Amino acid sequence: MNRSVVLLAVLILMLSFLPNTLWAGEKATNIEKTAWPEIFSDIVGRCPVPGDLSGNDNAEQKSRPNLPKNWEFGVGMQRFVASHTSYEFGLNNPPWTKPLSRLEFPVNTWWLNFDLRRTCPRWSVGGRAGLSVNRNSNKMMKDSDWDTVGSENVMSNYSKSYCDIRQAYLFRGDVDVNISDWLRLPPSLEIRPLFAFQFQRYSIMTHDGIQWDYDTGNVSKLPGNTLSFRQDWWLYMIGLRGSYDLKMNKYMTVKIKGETDWGPALGYNVDHHIIRGDRFTYDKTIGSALYFLTGLDMVVSKTVTIGVGIDYLRIRTTGEHRLDYASAGQDVNSSDGVKVWSDQLGLIARISYAF
Repeated sequence: MNRSVVLLAVLILMLSFLPNTLWAGEKATNIEKTAWPEIFSDIVGRCPVPGDLSGNDNAEQKSRPNLPKNWEFGVGMQRFVASHTSYEFGLNNPPWTKPLSRLEFPVNTWWLNFDLRRTCPRWSVGGRAGLSVNRNSNKMMKDSDWDTVGSENVMSNYSKSYCDIRQAYLFRGDVDVNISDWLRLPPSLEIRPLFAFQFQRYSIMTHDGIQWDYDTGNVSKLPGNTLSFRQDWWLYMIGLRGSYDLKMNKYMTVKIKGETDWGPALGYNVDHHIIRGDRFTYDKTIGSALYFLTGLDMVVSKTVTIGVGIDYLRIRTTGEHRLDYASAGQDVNSSDGVKVWSDQLGLIARISYAF
């Protein structure tokens, strides 16, 4: 990751000293350059407003059809595929079994997302709220346990249960700055560094499973609710988003867009093994998150845009694990082999309205 950051910094520095470049068939455009002593006011930017900025308030100026729209509201559907959120922990005393237990929760569900963004020539700020709109994942939760035999770990128990995503939602906010003119890029290409924050919660109930006990050879059913799991993620990311406009004809523009973000991730899990009564486990972890987005937007009118895309969120954390099992007289803290991770791959379709 450090190597990638260095390469990006070198690329930006090189581009800043290059002369103005043009794409094939593109006319030269006067791009306003940043005056470094006025960097703050330049970043704040100016938003287009209706009417003539010079003071001429005639009807023709007020009704100009090509005024940029500063606000955009979007609604989208997202389908998670090949996605999961998982955790495991080890044993912090002999025979040091790692992992001792691993639980993998599939989160392949449909999400409904709402976006609102304020865009100006120099900066934009936006927010997103999303929630899962169906409850059952199309795959089963897997719970694996191991014992240490000699010098090797051997699986002792394995179970599979249906997975009910009872509650899942996220909130995201970000702010970016347009630096395209600083890099002397053509008008059709836009680059925006950004800062983003995201909170995500999963509340999951597993039910009606089946368990294999390899020590005894028994196979047993697990009727009813078996395990309640809640997971929270706090993500703080810096990144880069960009877009390139393709003018298909007089009435249609296609925008190719992409985004890459990275930053620290904080996680918190609560696991209640219902079939074992008052057995609870808690995990507090810290690590990093990596986010990718790519897609296409088609501007079908001056105010309506439709788009499709694909995104991927990768989270990896380690930290502390606590077992609280009052009826068994256990209250144990451990950091041995504690890992919490999530992979979320989404297919996106959205429509937005500019105003």
